[in-house]
Amino acid sequence: MSEPMYSPPPPPIAPPPPPMGAGAAQQVQGPAIGLLVVGALGVLAQLIGLAANIFGVGMSGLQDMGGGSAATDRYLQYFSGGIGIVVGIIGLAIYGFVIWAALQMKQLRKWTLAVVASIAAMLPCSCCCIVGLPIGIWALIVLMKPEVKSAFSD
Repeated sequence: MSEPMYSPPPPPIAPPPPPMGAGAAQQVQGPAIGLLVVGALGVLAQLIGLAANIFGVGMSGLQDMGGGSAATDRYLQYFSGGIGIVVGIIGLAIYGFVIWAALQMKQLRKWTLAVVASIAAMLPCSCCCIVGLPIGIWALIVLMKPEVKSAFSD
């Protein structure tokens, strides 16, 4: 009576392994979308700042907020007018690069550029660094995973 009447069922068949890079593509989607959002917000902020400087209402409009200090007023004047326009154009280039690199990241291309864009999103070029800092850190953590890094094609 030690022998069972029926034999046990066969073990279940293991599902086939996912295609190479499928897990990496899924891991990269969230940070890439986050970088796209940061880039779009950055471009918007830079365009508003650029327009304000072109029309002469840039940082010089904040002069009275400095408490009447001549040094503060001078500092705010530096970032209005021509210098403000140059800074706005540089900011547009940085956030445009973040958007382009995030699109490459979604397609698992150009790992190095994705890392550079993650760092660029964290730079305090505008008020978007408040959002860009956590998203850039998240993107760097995901990009540094060996399985994600190996899935990229450069």
